[in-house]
Amino acid sequence: MSDDKTQVNKEIINEVFKIANLKPPKEVTDEALLDAVYKIKNKMNPPLEQKQNEEEELKNDQPTSNNILIIDDIGVVTYQLKVLFRNLNYNVQVAKDIFSGLNTFIKSNYAYVIMDLFVSTEQEGYTLLNETKKIITKNNLNTKIIVITASSKAENKVKCINGGADVFLKKDTGWQDKLIEVIENFHN
Repeated sequence: MSDDKTQVNKEIINEVFKIANLKPPKEVTDEALLDAVYKIKNKMNPPLEQKQNEEEELKNDQPTSNNILIIDDIGVVTYQLKVLFRNLNYNVQVAKDIFSGLNTFIKSNYAYVIMDLFVSTEQEGYTLLNETKKIITKNNLNTKIIVITASSKAENKVKCINGGADVFLKKDTGWQDKLIEVIENFHN
């Protein structure tokens, strides 16, 4: 590496480590970078056992009628909905893909599953809907599935409702207010 590149890389690595509250490596090597990524990833994403313990605490401490699972791969949407529903005294869990969404759903009893149709593709969204509905039916749960999407295809609504969704909601103007209204109507 040239001296200029090395200095830039050291500065970037030092800044990343500073943000993650970790001690930066002494040398910029491939091994140091891999170690840095591993340490930061573990710091930002706790081990699965810790996540499971947190989920168990939620499951044991909270009434299931207030539990909401949000499955969406867009961070700003999940964050926004998480804050919105927590402010309304709901217990909220978030998943960002089909696998973690189903895994989280299986581990606890949710009154509502709010899922984006494109997690991360339309086909995966339909798979998620179908698998979630199978679990609900098999276990005789009263979970409501609410599909949200920015897609304007009319056939998506029909396909989702036929696939087991209780509500299909397009992400257009005021969709968050409509979503709150839907949840509150189910809840009362």
